[in-house]
Amino acid sequence: MVRLVLFVLLSASQLAPAHAEQPVVQFCWCMGKYDNTVYFAEIENREDRQTSFEELIEISGIDHYPVQCRTSESASHRLLRPLMLKNWLESELETVNTTFLSDLDY
Repeated sequence: MVRLVLFVLLSASQLAPAHAEQPVVQFCWCMGKYDNTVYFAEIENREDRQTSFEELIEISGIDHYPVQCRTSESASHRLLRPLMLKNWLESELETVNTTFLSDLDY
C-alpha cells in the first residue's frame, strides 16, 4: 500500500505544474549498489541541483544505481518525503542525507 501511495504521489508531482507563487522542492536520491544505502538531497526554490548531487556521489566513489530527481510543490513534498523515508527504513536500508554537501559547487 505504501508503495502505491508513493507511486501516485511521485507521478502527480511530475505532472502537476509548479505555480510561481508556490515554493517548489527538488528531491534527488540514488541507491548504493553494494552498501544498502539510499543517498538523498533536497533543495527548495533553487536551480536544478541534480548535477551537483550526481557529482557528489561520483566524487565519493559510491557505486550506485541511476540518480532519480523529482520536483514538486512544497506541500506535496512534505507529504511524500516521510513516506519515502519510512519505506526505505522499513526495507532495512540506511539513509544518508547529503543535502548540505550536494549544494556545494565542485
